[in-house]
Amino acid sequence: IGNSAFNGCSSLASITILNSVTGLGNSAFKGCSSLTSITIPSSVTGIGDSAFKGCISLETVYYGGTATEWAAMDIESYNTQLTNAKRYYYSETQPTTSGNYWHYVDGVPTPW
Repeated sequence: IGNSAFNGCSSLASITILNSVTGLGNSAFKGCSSLTSITIPSSVTGIGDSAFKGCISLETVYYGGTATEWAAMDIESYNTQLTNAKRYYYSETQPTTSGNYWHYVDGVPTPW
């Protein structure tokens, strides 16, 4: 997703990134003040500067990979709204260990 692609789209409430996307450009979602949740696939390996700056309502990140994959992602500066949001990691089956996991229920990301 290119630089500033959705910059200032204050009406966006939730976003699901497609599996074919590998990166989010600088300021891609900057100023999306109504954004409360985002689903990011494990195919995303980089997030540019200020991609989520000003996303003051962002509370939940549904990540399609593991905690290890998230930690390896290149998340550049000024993305504290993203990194401070509650993060869930995808699990197709109900986990037997505690943690923040999610799956799809009727196409909607849902915590286990």
